[in-house]
Amino acid sequence: MQGDALGELVDRVAEKSKQTPFGDGPEYEIYPAELSEPYFSRRAEVGYGMYSLLGIDRDDAAARGAQMAKNFRFFGAPVGMILTIDKQMGAPQFSDLGLFLGNIMLLAREKGLHTCPQEAWSLWGRTIREVLDLPENELVFCGVAVGHASVDAPINRLRTSRAALDEVADFRGF
Repeated sequence: MQGDALGELVDRVAEKSKQTPFGDGPEYEIYPAELSEPYFSRRAEVGYGMYSLLGIDRDDAAARGAQMAKNFRFFGAPVGMILTIDKQMGAPQFSDLGLFLGNIMLLAREKGLHTCPQEAWSLWGRTIREVLDLPENELVFCGVAVGHASVDAPINRLRTSRAALDEVADFRGF
């Protein structure tokens, strides 16, 4: 969506967030409640790196909230996509949806565009279904900001560490 449709969704979420800053409630569990190592530390490292680049202190809830709210403006991108999946689908179909999302992102780069997948949009499922007139059986998986990255934005300088290949893959029979 873009233009008026994008504006309507962004405005509705901005208005509702004054009363419910954490949205309508998550559509699904983005992270396990008891995230184990090494995943917990990796997630924390990304958050720390991001907020450090932005000069936001860990204890500055207002600044952290303001940064989080930028998700719900698609970070200023001119196009916002919402990916949904039928609520009856499970992990195998979430995998398919992830592959679909990855291909959208690669095709956008091929056309010179940048993307930012945003699971944060899953917090606003009910509102998104209302604004976009989606059926109740659709679960909001994520949003995707599409446009041109601002090369001057500090957040775009974030580079995360990567686990060694042998930590995440086991090649047998080669």
